[in-house]
Amino acid sequence: MQTTINISLDVPQSYQLDTLKQELTEYAKKLVAKAKPKAKVARRQYAHDALCGIMKTDKSDKELIEEYLKEKFQI
Repeated sequence: MQTTINISLDVPQSYQLDTLKQELTEYAKKLVAKAKPKAKVARRQYAHDALCGIMKTDKSDKELIEEYLKEKFQI
């Protein structure tokens, strides 16, 4: 997916617009490349957290392991 962004900027007349556009485009590409994509799905590691002792739960270890495997590997 690609999105175009229009930015307003006051530039002196003596500045080369083509050069500025090219430099800004390259800089934006670098920013996008190193940005981490955000997940659109809510965090689903409840079984993992419970197994690690992060969350308290009434489920047995076997139930937690099965739930974790189901969440992690869809099995």
